Amino acid sequence: RVAYVAPNTHAQLESFYAVPQLGAVLVPLNFRLVADDFRYMIQHSGAKVVCVSDDYLSAVDSIRGDLKAVTQFVALDGPGRVDWLNYEELIANAPSDFTRPAIGENDLLTINYTSGTTSRPKGVMITHRNAWVNCVGMLTHTPMTPADTYLWTLPMFHANGWTFTWTVTAAGARHICLPKFDGPTVFRVATAERVTRLCAAPTVLIMLANAP
Repeated sequence: RVAYVAPNTHAQLESFYAVPQLGAVLVPLNFRLVADDFRYMIQHSGAKVVCVSDDYLSAVDSIRGDLKAVTQFVALDGPGRVDWLNYEELIANAPSDFTRPAIGENDLLTINYTSGTTSRPKGVMITHRNAWVNCVGMLTHTPMTPADTYLWTLPMFHANGWTFTWTVTAAGARHICLPKFDGPTVFRVATAERVTRLCAAPTVLIMLANAP
């Protein structure tokens, strides 16, 4: 189990490919939660590796003493701090040869934690086949081509970005990662990158409608 606490960055997007290729299980966590929530979900999922963006290092540091099962802590944005591995350095120094283990379609792919409106968040188990079927259904519902460009305003942690983490790539389309945004930023980036697609909750659509 490899847990991620990160917004919509390239490193978070890479996790949806790198972790499954190892035959491991991705656990993308809601970065908007607090340290106590991180503690529960990391422990509950059985994560052995935790990868964290810079803004959330302090929150995870505050609970490290409780995360007895975690063997590696990885800082996704630069050197991080003491006792954290550097993500980009790890990639740069990794050997080029790699043999992917056998992966069955019913093997576990991700564990996704719900909003937890009642009791603690629930860990929803998604298999490789679940994700594949969802991607096929999404491409049927909203067809894309290599000419499309998708802007990440929907959090990737949320139901695996509604499977767009994989669907955009399956179509040969382009990902634009946007870690933080407001209305003007979305319009500016969408114009500059010729964005054709984005997903958004009603709150975000209202924000865009009211943006100057």
